[in-house]
Amino acid sequence: MPKGTCFTFFGGVNEIGGNKILLDDKGTRVLLDFGKSFKVRSKYYDWNENLRAANGVGDFIAMGLLPDLKGIYREDLLALAGRPKKEDRLVDAVFLSHAHSDHADYISFLRDDIDIYMGETTKRIVESIEDERGRSSLEFEITGFKQRPIERGSERVRRKITTFTTESALRNRIQVDSIEVEPIHVDHSIPGCYGFVIRTSSNTIVYSGDLRMHGNNPSLTRDFIQRAFAANPDVMICEGTRIDETNMTREKDVYDTCRYFVERARNHLVYADYSYKDVDRFATFYNIAKSTERKLVVHNRVARYVQALSGQGNPLKLPPLEDESLAIYKPREKSGTYADEDYSPEDRELFGSSSQNTLTALDIKNDPSKYIVALGSYKIDELVDIAPKEGLYVHSASEPFNEEGSISEEKMNNWLNQFGLEKIHVHCSGHASGRDLNDIIEAINPKVLIPVHTENPGLFRLFQGSKVIVPEVAKEIEF
Repeated sequence: MPKGTCFTFFGGVNEIGGNKILLDDKGTRVLLDFGKSFKVRSKYYDWNENLRAANGVGDFIAMGLLPDLKGIYREDLLALAGRPKKEDRLVDAVFLSHAHSDHADYISFLRDDIDIYMGETTKRIVESIEDERGRSSLEFEITGFKQRPIERGSERVRRKITTFTTESALRNRIQVDSIEVEPIHVDHSIPGCYGFVIRTSSNTIVYSGDLRMHGNNPSLTRDFIQRAFAANPDVMICEGTRIDETNMTREKDVYDTCRYFVERARNHLVYADYSYKDVDRFATFYNIAKSTERKLVVHNRVARYVQALSGQGNPLKLPPLEDESLAIYKPREKSGTYADEDYSPEDRELFGSSSQNTLTALDIKNDPSKYIVALGSYKIDELVDIAPKEGLYVHSASEPFNEEGSISEEKMNNWLNQFGLEKIHVHCSGHASGRDLNDIIEAINPKVLIPVHTENPGLFRLFQGSKVIVPEVAKEIEF
């Protein structure tokens, strides 16, 4: 007898991130996200340590980073791992909620005949990051890949990607056989985030993705709440990163606090460290720089990221790279002399097109009080050339280290001490507080609640009672 609607959770269970949720409706199967588990990966590897590509999916499955499932992985990576290449396809489609690594990155391993659905902005973000990484990182080949082992001149295999917006989904919901998906925008710490209302042959499911109420755009999350409630959901799969926290630092609080300290460091360098994917934080530091008559100095990766997100009418209202309060940092490379041949064609074009707003370490060193240098931990060694004698370091991210920088808090503190930089920390999380999460759940009013993306699922049961089902890894839940 065919089963009804089933869920199997291969990630996001008793951990923050790594969401990999398989939804099966009478043989039609879709994945909700397929992300990297930082918790599992960090048990065996450093942040900047690559797993062996020569073993395909082998190391990833052996170390628990990928589920051992047939019919979902690329043939080239199965062959390298000594596994059968020809398998019947298990999954019909993947729905990606947003571009953060813990939701998106391991789509890289999936076979190319699985349809991928993502928001328009998410696709631009992913393509921008792939361009920066050279499209050759085994753990970040989302929009396409070259078959491995990579041969010179080989063509890139492009995945079938369909993009959506909230508005397009209102006109035409996405249908994958018996499963209908309605994406609805939510606010998070990266643009282009979505939750989903999913209708199967027998149930209506709400998936929150990652969301918050205290950011710059709470109206997005309110739209999601209203539409989710109207769907009268049987099941809600809800993130719970901060279910145990009550503080709600808002982006305006970040602006006010940072501006206060930047003003008081008026004669000194300010060095800012935040996730370059966080457009709200970029805007916060840009506005602080503008209001304190400084320039926000960003590295080439951020400059191209801003360019990528400024297309199609610039809906995020990002400043142009030629803006008088913005500058691009030009590091010394290869010869150490700023010679054109030291840089990639993309960098030469970037520095050339924004020559009026391109700065070197010497420019900053000559008058550090004019700048907020936002190179983060990724380029912390540029302090050697900038050579501040003292100044202010603003850490504005949730972790002491991040995927852009791969540097420990201890090492960062050593760098700061070496150059006399005093440290402050202020951050607005991309995740709703425990109070907001409970309000969101009660407003949507699902019959069943499944917590994911949390290390504290028991708090959901404490607050929401018997409607809560705590998932277990790889154990099927049927409705």
